[in-house]
Amino acid sequence: MSPSQKPAPTLRPSTLADLETHVAHRVAMFRDMEMGSEEGLKRMAEAFRHQLRGWLVTGQCRGLIAEEAGRPVASVLMLMKDSVPTPVSPLSVRGYLFNVYTEPSHRRRGLAALLTEGALDLARDLGIEIMELHASLEAEGLYQRMGFAPTSEMRLVMGAGIKTPKQWKHRR
Repeated sequence: MSPSQKPAPTLRPSTLADLETHVAHRVAMFRDMEMGSEEGLKRMAEAFRHQLRGWLVTGQCRGLIAEEAGRPVASVLMLMKDSVPTPVSPLSVRGYLFNVYTEPSHRRRGLAALLTEGALDLARDLGIEIMELHASLEAEGLYQRMGFAPTSEMRLVMGAGIKTPKQWKHRR
């Protein structure tokens, strides 16, 4: 292999030892989308760290890490979340993909698709029938090519002083 050729990143399941990587990727993801202030990102990181630690310990959340030369360069998380049975699926658990993040130096190399496919394979192994996610405007095309369809979900922000992020506007 020539020095200009780098080995392809490898995927592995994340563990509790990857907690800080997932927290850092979440902060970077929202920073890249220009969503929230630095103070808000810091508050979110502390709350998310505590929440994700519990989810990883109980197995309610599973993750994948893409590594290159032993260094995390991209990641995804999948939450098994309670849901209400519907005529579409009687199951009361759905998968929710979140925190799909690739470091800027590794973007446009297919890592988000690779991580998403890995998470979908895990979901299939667990018997999950419906997978949900909230896509950034930039990533919508990728997820639609992978078979995800926009839904009729709507959201009302009711908290005093909370501004509706631009990512939530103009979705149709």
